[in-house]
Amino acid sequence: MVWEAFDERFHIPVANSYGLSETIVIGSGTTTFPEYPHLTKGYTSAGVAVGYTEIKIVDPADPGREMTFPESGDVALRGSAIAKGYWNMPEATAAVFLPDGWFLTGDIGNLDEDGILCITDRKKDMIIMSGWKIYPTEVENVIILHPAVADVAVFGIPDEVKGEVPAEAVVTWPGAVLTGSQLEGYCRDHLAGYKIPRKLFLVDSLPRVHGWKLLRKDLREKFGGSCR
Repeated sequence: MVWEAFDERFHIPVANSYGLSETIVIGSGTTTFPEYPHLTKGYTSAGVAVGYTEIKIVDPADPGREMTFPESGDVALRGSAIAKGYWNMPEATAAVFLPDGWFLTGDIGNLDEDGILCITDRKKDMIIMSGWKIYPTEVENVIILHPAVADVAVFGIPDEVKGEVPAEAVVTWPGAVLTGSQLEGYCRDHLAGYKIPRKLFLVDSLPRVHGWKLLRKDLREKFGGSCR
């Protein structure tokens, strides 16, 4: 990943921080501290809470139920820098700004015994297949290691029986040949069966904002319509 490669090449300490516009960026969020390298968890974490921030992981379907490590769930933040709500949007405000001050970020992650936060995905991108929860980033991190794959996005498409199933849009390296059966066999060696994408779409490029933020919604609409 970029963070690790930068550190190894330039030997310049990097603080990886997490926050949202609703939390004044890192006013209520987390960060890693270069003087404490263990906080990075091998370049995978967003660090520990800063300032007067409180963090907990809650069940995406029931914010009143707190989850414990290694369970993943909705990352909730509380602190003095949290916004009061969205301007003139009472319904949107009520959905994520809870009465007791907790703000539901919409990010999926886990919080270990040392209070170190790892972000794993976006809740809106989570795929639910026959009750199984599939996090696209986890599957993408496996597929991208296939030698023929240059870029990949995993997303849900509708299924009459299972509700939705995972699909994959793949950009191959120039000259590489890749079939669905080849990639399925590769995934079976590295993923649980229910996480394996059911459909492969070969594309020239993936939709991204500013070249990095993946727009899975665009892929759902193009290849499968709305999944929710």
